[in-house]
Amino acid sequence: MVNIEVKGLSRQYSDWLTRIVSYSPSSFALFICLLTMVFVYRIQLTIGLFTNPVRPFDFNPIQHPVWFTLVYLPYDLAFVMVCLLFSWLLSRLFHWIHPFQSFSIIKISGIIFLQMVLVVVLLVHGVHGRLLFDVQTGLDTSAIKEAFSGISLMETVKLIEIKDYLFLLLLVGLFWLVFLSPLGLRIWMARVSIVLVILLLSISLFAVNGRAKPIPDEIRLNPALFLLSDVADNIFFKHSADHRNINRLKGSRSGPLPPPSMEGHPLKPDKFLPAKNTHPWNVVFFIMESVGTRYIFDTSYGNPIPMPFLHHLSKEGWFLKKHYTTSNVSTKAIFSLFSGFYDFFNRENFGTRVDATVPAIYNWLGEEYDCFLVTPSSISWYFPSKFIKNSNLREIHSYENMKFKIKEEFHSLGRYIARDEVQTVDFFIQRLSQAREPFLGIYISFAAHFPYFDYGEKYRIMQEDGRLISRYYSNLNLLDHMIQRVVDHLKEQGRMERTILVIVGDHGQAFGQHHPNNFMHYRYSYNENLETPALFYQPALFKPKTIDFPTSHVDILPTLLDAAGIPYSSMIFDGESLFHYKLRRKTIFFYGYEESISSLDNDLIKVQYSLKKNRCWVFDLKLDPDEKNPLDCSSHPLQVETLHQFARDHDENLLRYNASLKGKRENIRVKIPVAKD
Repeated sequence: MVNIEVKGLSRQYSDWLTRIVSYSPSSFALFICLLTMVFVYRIQLTIGLFTNPVRPFDFNPIQHPVWFTLVYLPYDLAFVMVCLLFSWLLSRLFHWIHPFQSFSIIKISGIIFLQMVLVVVLLVHGVHGRLLFDVQTGLDTSAIKEAFSGISLMETVKLIEIKDYLFLLLLVGLFWLVFLSPLGLRIWMARVSIVLVILLLSISLFAVNGRAKPIPDEIRLNPALFLLSDVADNIFFKHSADHRNINRLKGSRSGPLPPPSMEGHPLKPDKFLPAKNTHPWNVVFFIMESVGTRYIFDTSYGNPIPMPFLHHLSKEGWFLKKHYTTSNVSTKAIFSLFSGFYDFFNRENFGTRVDATVPAIYNWLGEEYDCFLVTPSSISWYFPSKFIKNSNLREIHSYENMKFKIKEEFHSLGRYIARDEVQTVDFFIQRLSQAREPFLGIYISFAAHFPYFDYGEKYRIMQEDGRLISRYYSNLNLLDHMIQRVVDHLKEQGRMERTILVIVGDHGQAFGQHHPNNFMHYRYSYNENLETPALFYQPALFKPKTIDFPTSHVDILPTLLDAAGIPYSSMIFDGESLFHYKLRRKTIFFYGYEESISSLDNDLIKVQYSLKKNRCWVFDLKLDPDEKNPLDCSSHPLQVETLHQFARDHDENLLRYNASLKGKRENIRVKIPVAKD
């Protein structure tokens, strides 16, 4: 009796396989290709996690490589089985619709469609794997939007390597090999494949018990499942600002908003302005990419202080101890530094609009200034380039037009994103030597940006131990040396006494605080993502002082103009000069690229609202500086209301102000050039 039942089950199993393989050979071919693909992906990922010097999220597997591969293989196998089921059902649907047209156009189209699916899925896996190691992120909707909005097609194509094309050809060839194979061979392959899947799933049940700590979804999930889950999250949890249940706050401004024109108003006697100088001041504006305040003087790992020269300068000038970026992405942050305005409180960047014509720092300084910008990085990847060029900064030296050595050690993206930092600083110093006074020299560094290239033993203050933060601290030390070289050069040339030095980070940097995937800066809006140092140095203007209240990027330009003795309307900017005895504003604001808006008041109450998930929370930074205990927003209704109103009104006001400049340039003290592409 038992033998009969076993034989019956075996016959049913064989008949089932025969039906699947014979009814839809294209679906079975897709199944074999996807199975091959996920095996290769999971094995490559495991090898990378165990051998690559730069690992996503500082993740170091503790299991044996084989065991680690088996732990997360079920996610890949589940994706493959779902694809098989859908493709087979789709083929049966076409068969039922056209039972007498076995070689119809629809069937041929179905085969072509499955091959397109194969190509797309392969691209998803390949790009996801590259992004994990190259950018510390997975392939999600944010990465796709970024690619289409800020990166050219040619730059994207460069990232595809020859081995990627070869693997694609291999899978397409495998598809046709299986599709054209005899039925008996396909049935044999089906039996082996199913047994292999069942065996691996069984083994993985034992491997699961070996997991010791939370694993980022980007590593744990299959890339296609990760992307689909993120798409579903955006579709089902996205809430438009127009549908938020918010009552407008009547008769109260949430903060300084741009006026409709730039007509001057008399300055109020509420500032302690420095004495007027007989000569115009030179300005050196040094922007430190991805430098977080909490790291620059930190010695908690037993290391020397990463930035000792900056620490020295902080004791001799104005050090903004609680300084914050306006956004956790560079494009918006740099726009704020140069303009004194917040960027849009949405994913769009005002600085990349072709009509962005609000005045920048060099417009305020005047035409007599010799203005130039130098950066080792690529301005095609992140930069408010339209705003910079429209406001008539013509001399830009960047990755695109400099011919220095390319930093590609330890990292495949090195050949695409940055020149050598030391050589670029050499060039900047040479350009300073040639500068006609007065001058504005802007330098935007790259060394502290991921992937933290290794510049050798000279700058290495922490040993290579596999942690990203170790390499980051060494690169902060490199950056500190570069700042000292610039200052020493100005002193040697006798120009430092006529120069205002502004040193500021564009945004913070994270190393796994709060969430296992909170690396770099753009995923969350915790303080590690937003805090960045700022410093004004010129002994004749800035007597040693530490500013302990919250300051913002929008405060930098008005403070600089007051220091340089350049008049402006106090209502022009979103920010305020720090030469005020007391600031009018009570709150500063931030936009998070993860689609959040935040505010921080003078009492260090931080309100955050997720536009994506329609959620609100509060941190009391006095009692909870590490942001471990989120509070309910109901305890701070006025600040919540102020945040929403400011975010709602600001974008419209910025656009209105920008449009007004086109017709009212004659009323502007500084010359604003006509926008040009």
